[in-house]
Amino acid sequence: MNRRSHFQRLLLLAASTTVIAGGAVLPSSAMAAMAAPHTATVTTSASDHDAHRQHGSPASAKQWVETTDAVSGIKFRLPGKPEVVHFTQAVDGMNGRLYKVRTDNGVIVFAVFDLPSAQGELDDALRGLVDGYNAGTQSPQHKLSSTDVHKITTHGRPGLDARLSAPDGAAGSARLIAGDAHFIEIISLSPKGKEKPMHETYQQLLASVRNPHTHAPRAD
Repeated sequence: MNRRSHFQRLLLLAASTTVIAGGAVLPSSAMAAMAAPHTATVTTSASDHDAHRQHGSPASAKQWVETTDAVSGIKFRLPGKPEVVHFTQAVDGMNGRLYKVRTDNGVIVFAVFDLPSAQGELDDALRGLVDGYNAGTQSPQHKLSSTDVHKITTHGRPGLDARLSAPDGAAGSARLIAGDAHFIEIISLSPKGKEKPMHETYQQLLASVRNPHTHAPRAD
């Protein structure tokens, strides 16, 4: 199996894990067919720095948790203690960690894959993400599509931003970043009517990212 097929398969696994996490987005029939990866440990520390923003904001409901991906050293904040899924070279074809949190407004995911120089595969990654998610759904009403796809530069590294939506009103966002040593995937999904607070949570997560492999102070 070549590098690209490894990469696409891992994105399929990550998307399927997102389906499992997204019970608030999809009905219980949306289950992944792939085996569940191993659970991993994560270093976290609770912080209420963002927990007292405007009343009713996503962060006001619970403490944000500062999380560090131990392998890459990347730090970020999530709206709660994440469940962590660990991908391995032996089982999945690549090493990686996926951090997911379910909130009252949907699900948010931050994933780090140990894959250097993947900038040429951003479009493939987005297709793999959408296809993997849709493989776990049973109704066309729940199938995602990507829109407003555009290239970005974050911390001097190439990336891709996209909006996600489904006919049933589910909506979300995705950011993919191809670093020198790691590939980052950030996803948010919410059911109809929860798009605004979930998007605010997503924006707070983007603003919290600290990558030791770059010199910029924060993600754009």
